[in-house]
Amino acid sequence: MTMSIFAQTLFADYLPAEKSWMSKATHYLKPGKAARKWVLTGLVTAVISFSNSFAFAEYEKAAGSWLMKINDAAESASFSGSFVYIHDGKVETMEVVRRITNGHLQERLFSLNGDAREVIRDMDRVWCYIPDKNMGVHDYRQITGSGFPKILPSNLEELSKNYTFTLGDTKRLANREAQKVKVVPKDVFRYGYDLWADSETGLLLRSDLVDQDGEIVEQYFFVNIDIGREISDEELQSQNQDKLVWFGTDRPNLTATVDNQQWHIENPPAGFELAQHVRRLTPMEMEEEEHLVFTDGLSSVSIFVKKAREGQSSMVGLSRMGAVHAYRDTRSDHWITVMGEVPAETVTVLAEQIVYRP
Repeated sequence: MTMSIFAQTLFADYLPAEKSWMSKATHYLKPGKAARKWVLTGLVTAVISFSNSFAFAEYEKAAGSWLMKINDAAESASFSGSFVYIHDGKVETMEVVRRITNGHLQERLFSLNGDAREVIRDMDRVWCYIPDKNMGVHDYRQITGSGFPKILPSNLEELSKNYTFTLGDTKRLANREAQKVKVVPKDVFRYGYDLWADSETGLLLRSDLVDQDGEIVEQYFFVNIDIGREISDEELQSQNQDKLVWFGTDRPNLTATVDNQQWHIENPPAGFELAQHVRRLTPMEMEEEEHLVFTDGLSSVSIFVKKAREGQSSMVGLSRMGAVHAYRDTRSDHWITVMGEVPAETVTVLAEQIVYRP
């Protein structure tokens, strides 16, 4: 898997790992004199402290409301535009067309520089066109979830246990006014985000993924966007004219929920809970694997479990691809791959905590 824009979240449905990219969607904020004066001083301090706490709580609530606005816009707004993705010293430019009709998503992405790659997807299926490799991959979407530019603030009260939210200034992006929202983690197990949402619609116009040192790990931003216009059927069709060799399957229902779970995480980092556990066939090799998804509501990590076979790569340990960290190891004659857009500490802990109980 190459860590280009096509290895990011939108395309995670057909690649061997999932990465919520714009799901990368937010930045964080971390959240006594002398005897005769002590009573007065204490009262003043208490009043100021209460006032500041109340003001900050209201401020954080306003930031949380913006996160929900971003979330709602991602589920309802049709748009077209071009955005830039910066990572590892590289710059990629993408064209995106998205149409949402009665909750039904259709989307086309096309690279404007480098290899002419393209992704078409709807609610159930994904097609990836890779003409420079003379190949295409088709798959039914195995894990439901959002793509660019949706985030998942499903429970702000729960999120606030691991993140702090605050509002920043407004600025102009893609010729539109945008409101800044910061999300700051309270520990080392998640990244931070600086987000700018369209002031009118809430659609995410820019996202900076930020590490513990405040350095930008990767960045996405629109350079032009048209929100709410009519999207034609033709705009959602592939522009590829090459005859490709196709991999994957046209058969749905190759994914099944795992009820009798034998793989478990003993002590995941605070806030991370199992959101989904499925058994599926991989689109390329058509081999069976289990896929566990752990999320704290903003950050998510995928764990892939596959039976080890002869001739398979024996590389183990920690690796990094852009903002994605991965940890690979063997356990009970199975390969375990833990991967997500999270710091190295997170995938390492999850890999160390996974156990097999037949």
